[in-house]
Amino acid sequence: MKAIRLRTEYLKDPLGIDIQKPMLFWNCEGGKKQAAYRILAQTNGKTVWDSGKVSSSTMRAEFPKKLVSRQRVKWKVKLWDESGEGEWSEPAAFEMGLLTPSDWKAAWIAGNYRVNKKKRYPVDCFQKQFTAIGVQKARLYASACGLYEVRLNGVRVGDTVFAPGSTDYKKRIQYQTYDVTALIKGGVNVMTAELADGWYRGSNGPQGRRNSFGTQTKLFVQLELYDSEGKITRICTDGSWAWSNDGPIRFADLRDGERVDARKS
Repeated sequence: MKAIRLRTEYLKDPLGIDIQKPMLFWNCEGGKKQAAYRILAQTNGKTVWDSGKVSSSTMRAEFPKKLVSRQRVKWKVKLWDESGEGEWSEPAAFEMGLLTPSDWKAAWIAGNYRVNKKKRYPVDCFQKQFTAIGVQKARLYASACGLYEVRLNGVRVGDTVFAPGSTDYKKRIQYQTYDVTALIKGGVNVMTAELADGWYRGSNGPQGRRNSFGTQTKLFVQLELYDSEGKITRICTDGSWAWSNDGPIRFADLRDGERVDARKS
């Protein structure tokens, strides 16, 4: 018997989770009934949890100890069936997000204009150049009051659309975590971000109500670069970022559509 489809909080190899004692799940392949399991979890090659052999048919288990910000855990499961036969699964992994306020070094940034609630505005475009040398791992944490799309060296980050998602912005704002290691090159890099109204400032509901949560869209980005010794260099949104709203997307709204001036592409 072998464990397959290993999941953490119902997700496959998730990045940036914030549940400090996550649930681990698996399915069985081969045999008739799971008789026992053993979970082995490691961080940086060191064992952080060895459940030992547990006699149970349950195909889930809660991580027994609280995990910390950025901690990456690789785990696997060994199963035994009714006849005492079994083997180890292929490994799975998950990574914790930024769990405490002190983990965040970025600042909210916005376009350089005074908002008139009666007017509609083009998409904001932000840019930051930075130098990277000897990067072994890179993580991008991003959010917005509005909708954002980030690119590194011209390549779009992730495949999420309408990020960071719809929430009651007065209570909570979601953020996303991306593995951008492959997008970082040695030398000068360029990070750009586009910011649209979304649910935050755009048209909502059948009446097209605008400015439901605020009038000024904002961007929040924190890029963390790790060298071979684990030292972190951060590239964060702050006052040094360049800004323009003279790009090709002159109007973008979830309800009312998009207007593009191809001459500005």
